[in-house]
Amino acid sequence: LSVGYTVLLAQDDVISVQFDVGSYYMGAAHPNSYSDVINFDLRNGKQLKLSDLFKPGAKYLQALSTYSVQDLKKQSKQKGEDGMLDDDWIQRGAGPDANNFRSWTITKNGLGINFDSYQVGPYAAGPQYVLVPYSVLKEIIKPDGPVAQFAK
Repeated sequence: LSVGYTVLLAQDDVISVQFDVGSYYMGAAHPNSYSDVINFDLRNGKQLKLSDLFKPGAKYLQALSTYSVQDLKKQSKQKGEDGMLDDDWIQRGAGPDANNFRSWTITKNGLGINFDSYQVGPYAAGPQYVLVPYSVLKEIIKPDGPVAQFAK
């Protein structure tokens, strides 16, 4: 078992930390890994939910999904046949479902979305990452929320 972490954002009011967890069991075909995150609002002393970043009633999952699907397809095409990402798999793993967007981080440039192995492609394709720029989300970001400062 191995666990590492990356601090993606550390400010007086918000911190965003990504944990990368890997494990291997004797006899397994290959190691396994996944990401986990903690996004914390230091001002209010609470762990952030993705919905906390957006205006009430905003269709944020649809916005994140639309951008992520397009970006993953673009990334796969850039890799050519080695991309290994199939359109149906991408659509299922990055569709507008809260479970598909459970591993997200806050950066100064956008929301980082982690797609673990098997989520949008086979294990051999590895984990995938999409940075959704705040400019794409600007209209639905909560004006007094934790990422509003970056969406100006």
